[in-house]
Amino acid sequence: MPKKRDFLARIGAKLDIPREALPGGFGLFMSGQNEIIVRGYRKILRYGREEIELSLGKTRLNIEGEDLFCTLLTAESVTICGNIRRLTFCAGEEYAH
Repeated sequence: MPKKRDFLARIGAKLDIPREALPGGFGLFMSGQNEIIVRGYRKILRYGREEIELSLGKTRLNIEGEDLFCTLLTAESVTICGNIRRLTFCAGEEYAH
């Protein structure tokens, strides 16, 4: 499926469309260690003060820290604040619990 991703990346670049707006795309924006904005997430899988887990399609993002909470939630993005200690991506076989 790499050919499809390459095609989407080329089309997105020509049309000036952000990668997270294309199928399978996501983007992360951090402000220090206290705020992260995740665009292109699919759903929240786990929500707690020490861990928030997001589905990014075939990839999962674990955000670990202290006093984590969502400050903004839209269909396109989620903003998480708190003392962020670690970000972990899992895909493929690692994705299964």
